[in-house]
Amino acid sequence: MEKIRFLKFLDRLHWLFERLGVDYTTMRKILAVKLLMDTRRAPIVLNQRMRKKNKEGNLFLKSLWVYALTGLFIVPLNFIGSDYLFRMSIIFSIILFMVMTAMIADFSSVLLDTRDQSILRSKPIGAKTLHAAKTVHICIYLILLTGALALPSAIAGLLRSGPLFLLLFLLNLVLIDLIAISCTTFIYLIVLKFFDGERLKDVINYVQIFLSFTVAVGYQLVIRAFDVTMTNITIGFSWWQLFVPPLWFGAMFEWLLGGRHAATLSIFALLGLVVPIVLFLVYQQFSAAFETAIAKLSAQEGTSKRRLGKMNQFFAKLLCRSSEERIFFRFASLMMKQDRMFKLKVYPSLGMSFVFPFIFLLNNLHDSTWSQVSKGSGYYYVYFSLLLIPASLLMLKYSSAYKGAWIYGTTPIKNRSSIFSGTLKACLTELFLPVFLILSLLFLLLFQWRILPDVIAVLLTAPIFCVISYHFCMDDTLPFSEPFDSAPTTGNYMILFLFLIAGLFIAAHAMIRWALPGYGILIYIACLLIANMIVWKTALRKEG
Repeated sequence: MEKIRFLKFLDRLHWLFERLGVDYTTMRKILAVKLLMDTRRAPIVLNQRMRKKNKEGNLFLKSLWVYALTGLFIVPLNFIGSDYLFRMSIIFSIILFMVMTAMIADFSSVLLDTRDQSILRSKPIGAKTLHAAKTVHICIYLILLTGALALPSAIAGLLRSGPLFLLLFLLNLVLIDLIAISCTTFIYLIVLKFFDGERLKDVINYVQIFLSFTVAVGYQLVIRAFDVTMTNITIGFSWWQLFVPPLWFGAMFEWLLGGRHAATLSIFALLGLVVPIVLFLVYQQFSAAFETAIAKLSAQEGTSKRRLGKMNQFFAKLLCRSSEERIFFRFASLMMKQDRMFKLKVYPSLGMSFVFPFIFLLNNLHDSTWSQVSKGSGYYYVYFSLLLIPASLLMLKYSSAYKGAWIYGTTPIKNRSSIFSGTLKACLTELFLPVFLILSLLFLLLFQWRILPDVIAVLLTAPIFCVISYHFCMDDTLPFSEPFDSAPTTGNYMILFLFLIAGLFIAAHAMIRWALPGYGILIYIACLLIANMIVWKTALRKEG
């Protein structure tokens, strides 16, 4: 039913697509197939419980309640004072952050999808038409996501400020979606132009991390544009604020509803209206070039031989007790390095896990200097690196080569737990450890060597937290045994829940520091060592 409603609404805009040089009839047929496939789930390998479930239905639509729930937390911001510029800039910065994060983490794999090219590119279909179908496909879900996220704020704003607020709010949501899809595509197009082969696929993964980092840091620029005190909120206009989109959208509300017509606000409001539309029009002009360039992703240039480095082999011998476990350690390491779809899904989390600790540290600088911060307890923010673990485990059971999972049933595996323990240890060393080590080094430079025992405590907490996350994220599902089509579109609620569990470790760490200053942290480290031995020996025991 959703598919029919979308297409009937789209039929009213056929004239717009035709003016853009798109074959609307062909685009509609391609889009109908894409929407139909979204409601079908591929057969799930080696998971009888999932086979018994209903395979019909769109997982994304069923997950929109998560975004609506997140939107409820934004509602109180609608009642902060009477300054439209401040409160709407904050609201739109949160919405833009969430939309850009979804665009990078969830929809980039759709934007860069080449699986249908072997069928469609062999037909007399223009590149613009192909790209239009892909763009509309993404926009449908992007608008639904934005709507679910912003609906509570839209209702609150309507009740407080009237119908004009609602119309302006809806316009800004559309402009935000235009910015998200245009900017993401431009960045990928630049990368596709300058790289090819296996190098291209690696660079795209690095771009994912960079985009996540940029979005997270850019989100912080909004609050720093304002001088917030107990009695007043002011803004000191600077040139760099011209490059902060949420301020553009906030200025529209201040100009139209707040009655302030200052020249600076007029410029901001004009930028917010013009820039997204211009970006999208330019984006359309490059649509054919993008579809041509994206073919590089499916090109095979020789055989890519990836070998495990000496460091990885060292960890395999150090961490794995049996030869069987070492085999699965090496297998999982290679799968995580070679599966491009896996990296597209997981690598953005690396950037987020790395940048969040510094975001919170920067927030502490409002009332303190770097010297004062370095003497405080801000080193607890290292625990944010644990966010990477559930984000990785949620994707660890999926693979582009899931059909090869039959090998689990034909291989003479003596101890089934070695599959999971080897894979989890590979996940820790391949994904978590590099981020943690860089983060820890930077924190040691800032907080000095006094926090070294605390850093060690966090490192020892990670394996325990990994096993706990495994039971919620993977349960008994074999690694890399399911298609990405069956992956839920969002697992943010699970990551949030598990990080609340990680909060218990933070609380225990802090209480030990407070109750037993000095030697207390050493006792805590000893307890973590014992806990690791017990957890890894018992929690993954699955014989047979």
